[in-house]
Amino acid sequence: MRNTYALVTILVAGCSAVGTNENSVPEQGGPTSVAGAKGSLGGSGGKGGAAAGGRPGFGMAGLGSGGAPNAVAGSASGGSLNFAGAGVGGRFGGGGSPFGAGGKGGGMGGTASGGTGAGGRGGGGSGSGAGGRAGGGSAGGTGAAGAPTSTCTEASKTVSNNGTGKHCNYTYEYWKDSGNGTLTLKSDGFSIDWSGVNDLLGRKGIRPGSGNLVVNYDANYQPSGNSYLCIYGWTRNPLVEYYIVDSWGTWRPPGGQGHVGTVTSDGGTYDIYKISKTGPSIDGNGAFTQYWSVRTAKKTSGIITIANHFAAWKTNGMPMGSFYEVSMTVEGYQSSGKADVKFTMQ
Repeated sequence: MRNTYALVTILVAGCSAVGTNENSVPEQGGPTSVAGAKGSLGGSGGKGGAAAGGRPGFGMAGLGSGGAPNAVAGSASGGSLNFAGAGVGGRFGGGGSPFGAGGKGGGMGGTASGGTGAGGRGGGGSGSGAGGRAGGGSAGGTGAAGAPTSTCTEASKTVSNNGTGKHCNYTYEYWKDSGNGTLTLKSDGFSIDWSGVNDLLGRKGIRPGSGNLVVNYDANYQPSGNSYLCIYGWTRNPLVEYYIVDSWGTWRPPGGQGHVGTVTSDGGTYDIYKISKTGPSIDGNGAFTQYWSVRTAKKTSGIITIANHFAAWKTNGMPMGSFYEVSMTVEGYQSSGKADVKFTMQ
């Protein structure tokens, strides 16, 4: 299905609960008498009578609608002042988060795998308030890897004719059989555009490479028609053309035939296929085998842990041979489109 030069390698890798507090700072907003105004609506005797929105504490009784006579704490509609701050903030005590709405406590949000954890909350308060977190802060979720970066200072290079070469310590290859296309090698990856092609591949990677490489990539991928964004390469003994596909155009390859299993890797599930082929290969025309891992949901950035796929293939009777290449690739088949791919492979 692919010419020796046919594949573009894309190595492609709290709201605080409003609680009550009997240790709050004294209120200054009520009258000097201990009791609220007689005749205020809803007044009732006893500790804890609150005005609308009021909270018990050690403040004087509030004046106004709902002020409670003889209350130790009632306040008019403003809520009580306490250790957590007044107003919209949460209240210290009775199960609320200790430092107000959204306020972080003593702990920081956790981090994991390169990404900042979302929503970790510290402090010593209990978690009974909505969104509250107990203890020293809950761990953050696993974050996506940062965008790939490069220290290469080599100038960009544009390629319009079939061939291979070296750029920024990677090997590139460009191939098409018809139509128009351009591959631009960049310090942090490559870009490619194509129109009216039958088959075109632009790829950049490591030759011969190995089975333990990890790719971190970020692609602006805009196919119009059939196309694959993938890790691509060949092995010998056995002669295998392989794909690890993270995204595609109109048609999801390889069409459903040869399905042998699945593998879970890098936050997604991939279908595994094994297909016998006859045609052009790195060793000329003849028989060879294609191995495919195709993600069930499209992805255009992240991590591709190549070893996970090779191990799953071996488990399904699909052994790898000696490596010819491991490349980040964009392929266009009877289509048009463009892509800009930043990646690292190591």
